[in-house]
Amino acid sequence: MNRRDALLACAATPALFGAPLAWGQATPTPLSAMRIYIPGGEGGGWDQTGRALGAAIQSAGLATQVSYENKGGKGGTLGLADFVARYNNDPQALLIGGMVMLGAIAMGKPAVTLSQVNPIARLTNDFMVLVTKAGATADTLPALMELMRSDLGSVGFTGGSAGGVDHMLAGMIARQLRLDASQLKYLPTSSGEEALTLIKKGTAQVAISSYSEFQAAIESKAVTPLAMSSRKAMFGVPSLEEQGIRTDLGNWRAVFGPAGISNQQKETCDAS
Repeated sequence: MNRRDALLACAATPALFGAPLAWGQATPTPLSAMRIYIPGGEGGGWDQTGRALGAAIQSAGLATQVSYENKGGKGGTLGLADFVARYNNDPQALLIGGMVMLGAIAMGKPAVTLSQVNPIARLTNDFMVLVTKAGATADTLPALMELMRSDLGSVGFTGGSAGGVDHMLAGMIARQLRLDASQLKYLPTSSGEEALTLIKKGTAQVAISSYSEFQAAIESKAVTPLAMSSRKAMFGVPSLEEQGIRTDLGNWRAVFGPAGISNQQKETCDAS
C-alpha cells in the first residue's frame, strides 16, 4: 500500500470518528503535507467535517501537517471550480462536499460539476434542526406552522445555499402545509454562524442546519430548537413527523479527490 492509497483508505474508514485503523500492511511513510479544500465558510458543516478528517489523517500518521483552505459561495460550486482548476493533478489535495452541491449544481448549471472529481467516501449523514431566537413569538413548531399558514411571506427562513438541503427542507415543510413553496422567503448563507446571526438580528425567523452547527447556541439557550428532520426525536428534540409534518430529510457529506488520481489508486481506496 503506497502513501496515497493509505490516505484514501483512512478517509474511507471510521478513523474519522476516532476508531483505530486496521490494515494488513505497514503504515506508509507519512506525507509531509496534505491539503483539505473546504468549499464553505469556517465553522460550517463542511468545515467541521474537513477538519475532523484532517485530525484523523494526522492521528493515523499519514501526514505530518494538514492545511485547510476555505472558499464558500453558491452551494460549494465556486470552491469546486477553484479546486478543479488549481488541484486537479495534486495527489495531496482532498475536497469536502455533499448533498448541498447537488442542488446548487442543478439550479446554477455551473461549468464544473462533481463529475470532474473522484468520489472517495461518504463521511457523515446528518439530520437538520430548525431553531428560532430565544423568546420568539413562534417558539414551538405548532406556533410556527400557524404563522406560516396565516402569512407565509412574514416568516423568513435561513440556512445554507439556495437550492441546498436546508432550503429543500423549508420548501418541503411549506408543501406539507399545502402552501405555495415558491412564495417561501429564504435567505442563503455560507455557514451556520451566519444563519444564527440573521435570526438573532430578526432578519430571519427560522434557521436550519445540522444539529452540530447549532449545538452550542442551543445549549446556551441563545436559540430554541423546534424540530429535527429525522423520523424520530434526536438530542431531546422532537421530529417534524412526530409533530404532524410528514417529512424527513438527511444531509450527507463526502470526501473527493482530484481527477488526476489513477484508476489503481481509486480501486485501492474503494476496496479499503
